[in-house]
Amino acid sequence: MHPEKSVSIPMLRLGTLELPTPVLAAPIAGFTDAIFRRIVRDLGGCGLLFTEMVGAAGWLHSGLLPERLAGVADEPRPLGVQLWDRDEHMIYEAARRLAALRVSVIDINCGCPKRRIMGRMAAGASLLRDPGTVGRLVAAAVRGGEGTPVTVKIRLGPSVAARTAGEVARSAEAHGAAAVTVHGRTADENYDVPSRLDLIAEVVDAVAIPVIANGDVQDAASALQALQATGAAGVMVARAAVARPWVFREITAALRGESIPAPPSPDEQRRLLLRHHAAMVAQHGDPWGTVYMRKFACRYVLGVRGTRAFREAANRAQNAAEFRAAVQHFFPAGNDVSGAAARPDA
Repeated sequence: MHPEKSVSIPMLRLGTLELPTPVLAAPIAGFTDAIFRRIVRDLGGCGLLFTEMVGAAGWLHSGLLPERLAGVADEPRPLGVQLWDRDEHMIYEAARRLAALRVSVIDINCGCPKRRIMGRMAAGASLLRDPGTVGRLVAAAVRGGEGTPVTVKIRLGPSVAARTAGEVARSAEAHGAAAVTVHGRTADENYDVPSRLDLIAEVVDAVAIPVIANGDVQDAASALQALQATGAAGVMVARAAVARPWVFREITAALRGESIPAPPSPDEQRRLLLRHHAAMVAQHGDPWGTVYMRKFACRYVLGVRGTRAFREAANRAQNAAEFRAAVQHFFPAGNDVSGAAARPDA
């Protein structure tokens, strides 16, 4: 399979960090944990992975390394960590600690639309109402990070009536941000509203630092469209990666003008599912590893007959043995459950 079009763009540079491909994985709370990141790395094609979002104040007040950062010191690089807070002193100290962990990128979240973070915490996308505060948070992270590139993730604005992305991006740039990622929706827009590539393009024109396009990047075709329509320096994949963690290698191949790799066969997806589950059980024990795996399970074996029944069985599984039995029942090894010829094991 060959891409219809390719985009010739250079490697993405974030301050002193040069990425081999401008295709990034978004931080997604509850999903982009260390096990998921390991799977994405093994599949290939992703230029930069992020941990799940970490609350700076919660980290500092507890005095303990957050569970979301467990093992980060020994994890392969490049690796980014996303922080959220609205207190520059908290951001500074958290950035200082991340620099000591030698992370590759420190990202400041100014785009989360969750009510708890926007409302009671006055952080996330609520910061889009105050470009000056965004700039101060970036400056604090730059000071604390001691040379670690600092980026910012934003939306188009706090609401449709207040699209402030250009002003926010300029403030971030003026205070030392190495790049800005722009999700092409405002905080009050649901995912059924298409990502506004034209408005991301306006942010690209507003700043000299790299802009990374985010929102509705589902596959190689949509990634190429986003880059062509916006002039962005890279793309960030979010929800699509949870269901198709091999999407990064497809996009990177398309950007290089290479043949797009075929997706894993149903049998390969089954083995990936079992590997993921085994890692969850090894980390969390049983039954909790099986319980935590449920949210991932229904996103595997796409295009396979029996997915709905498997989802129900997986959600009922009380331990690892029951989960493996459900996999064996619905997706037996070597059985072409999709109706198409399965590829031999790689």
